[in-house]
Amino acid sequence: MRPRPGLIVVVLVPLLLGSAQPNPVLSLGEAPLVGFSFSPQLVDAPRAPANGLRELLWKLNPDLVRLPIYWSQVAPQPDLLDFSQVDALLATVAKYDAARPSHKTAVVLVVGARNLATPELHLPDWWASAGPVDLGLVTSSAAYFNYLKASFDRYAGSPLLYAWQVENEPLDNTNSGLGDVTIQRNAIAAEVQQLKRIDPRHPVVVTTYNSSNVALDKEATSRLSWLYQLLPGPHPAGHPQPALDLGDVLGLDIYVVTPSTPLAQTGVSQRIDWKAAALDYWLQRAHGDSKQVWITEMQAAPWDGKDGFTIEDLQESAQAYSRTGVGVVLLWGVESWLGSTDWMAAGRQAMTTIRTG
Repeated sequence: MRPRPGLIVVVLVPLLLGSAQPNPVLSLGEAPLVGFSFSPQLVDAPRAPANGLRELLWKLNPDLVRLPIYWSQVAPQPDLLDFSQVDALLATVAKYDAARPSHKTAVVLVVGARNLATPELHLPDWWASAGPVDLGLVTSSAAYFNYLKASFDRYAGSPLLYAWQVENEPLDNTNSGLGDVTIQRNAIAAEVQQLKRIDPRHPVVVTTYNSSNVALDKEATSRLSWLYQLLPGPHPAGHPQPALDLGDVLGLDIYVVTPSTPLAQTGVSQRIDWKAAALDYWLQRAHGDSKQVWITEMQAAPWDGKDGFTIEDLQESAQAYSRTGVGVVLLWGVESWLGSTDWMAAGRQAMTTIRTG
């Protein structure tokens, strides 16, 4: 069924908090803001998402929390938008801040069909598709425009808001089972422009990942990048330069132990060092354009519950990425800490390390 435009109905919930302003470009040695991403769908039942977020806030005391606005969640019908679940999470942050006026937490809101957590693409049930998804059709539809505009209008004035993220790894094809889930650059640029017209004050983050090491990243930005693609051996991955061009902030998602990075090839410490070197490279390129680099996803738990990433790896990562000049470090996987006192304690220590070096 093709979506049809129609009436937007919005559930209103007031949000209370003092405002937070984005930090400027940081220099080497300055402490970043530290926080975590939170996806309601990653909280194990029977714990309610708001309760899980509340527990993480009180135990971790983050500067920032990244929250998704899932189109699949807020659009139960083509002509109806209901933001009540998003508002509940924001109200949880606001209540926490009211109880801790000396250290307030702000939010980064992620808007787009490409959004946090598997399956990477979050479409409403009523958007039926026979065969592979046509994201060009999706992102050019009136229903999608309404969802984006309503999200931007609704939260642009929120005193909780620190920054926006438009889509999640939109230039990267991260779920081949759904077909090609990349979004064209001109479509992302149009979404950023739409957001800037509504909210010119808050920065816009565009995320991606980078290659296994900085040498491959440099190949991708070389005038001979086309030649490197033809040669045998490892090739550049991710789209950091286009993501940097599209937004105010390049958000890098950094993982060192995944199914695509088997431990037999290189050790975890080597990969952490490579990521730290890549951060330095992309920070230099970003600062040349007066833009920022954030770590939008720092691996902070085993990938999908698989073995290989340890508490020691978490601590080593925190030490390597602290005071590098990135403006923000957001940990990924903290929902799994809710069932582990050891990981929760390690997470608190990692966040302290990132702040203090």
